Amino acid sequence: MTKKKIYGLRVAIGLMVFLFFKITSEAANDWSIATLYSVLFTTFIVLIIFEVIDFSGRKLIRKYKGSLTSYSVLFKFYLINCIATAPFVLLASIVHTEVFIPYLLCPGCPASPNELTKTIAQGLVLSWLIISAKTFITYMEYTRKSEREKSEIQQELALSKFESLKDQIQPHFLFNSFSVLTAIIEEDPKLAVEFVAKLSKIYRYVLDNKSQLVDLKTELEFLEHYIFLLKTRHRESIQINIKLEGVSSLLPILSLQMLVENALKHNYFSKEIPLIIDLYAENGWLIVTNNLNKRSDMKESTKFGLQNIQNRYELLLEQSIEVLENKTSFTVKLPLITNLDELK
Repeated sequence: MTKKKIYGLRVAIGLMVFLFFKITSEAANDWSIATLYSVLFTTFIVLIIFEVIDFSGRKLIRKYKGSLTSYSVLFKFYLINCIATAPFVLLASIVHTEVFIPYLLCPGCPASPNELTKTIAQGLVLSWLIISAKTFITYMEYTRKSEREKSEIQQELALSKFESLKDQIQPHFLFNSFSVLTAIIEEDPKLAVEFVAKLSKIYRYVLDNKSQLVDLKTELEFLEHYIFLLKTRHRESIQINIKLEGVSSLLPILSLQMLVENALKHNYFSKEIPLIIDLYAENGWLIVTNNLNKRSDMKESTKFGLQNIQNRYELLLEQSIEVLENKTSFTVKLPLITNLDELK
């Protein structure tokens, strides 16, 4: 909804609030020029209340973004908005009863304590009704958003699995794997058996795992199988150093494999100039960094892998990754998430 329509709706609500006060007042039949001032004053107060709700709502939504469909959070959302708007309702009621009525609507008429109490009670009830409507709208909005995000997460997960699987079954990967297997099957049958076992575990992890998030230990176990294949093929041309002992975290499935694959895909490496990939934790980040030696024959990158990881971090964990590049290295930093509750 556009801002113009939003404020138009709020003005209409302000007019309805005025009519409510007018009909329930002792001057229900008085429609003199002072009534215009009363309309403007009431509408102005309603607009202020909406601004207060918007302000406190933005703060609460930012803090509880991931759990705005929880009844306890919604109640807190409602209660805090009620408390935040109450002073404005009280002030407006006092001004209307003690100033507006004696000086504009009924000059010289003494203010009635009962009228003030009635005005305050009506104002609070109406403001609470407005906040109730706002809370319900927020609940419906974030329920729809949650369903939409679940669908997007499933699509991103399916896409990442498809791309990862496609990388594994494309001809050059299979050809290289079978070439390695053919070369070692006679000279080292034990290694060949282990190679086939690791290859099957890679496919099983990609195809059978339905999880959207996995713990770091599970992801590292899969990565070790993948690294075994790489080391069997490339030998000393690649060096992968993992220093993550005692580190725990949740992360989107296949994230680490995608980052290692990304480094291999975009860099030239040999025994003389090895590709060195380091994985370690530092200051709340899981860091994957490699030396940079870009392939001269490399086509322009689609950056699918990095974008996919970024999308899944945003959808699943409401966090962002960091990508840093200089002349000598390329680094991706993944936020360490030890507990989903810390995101809320």
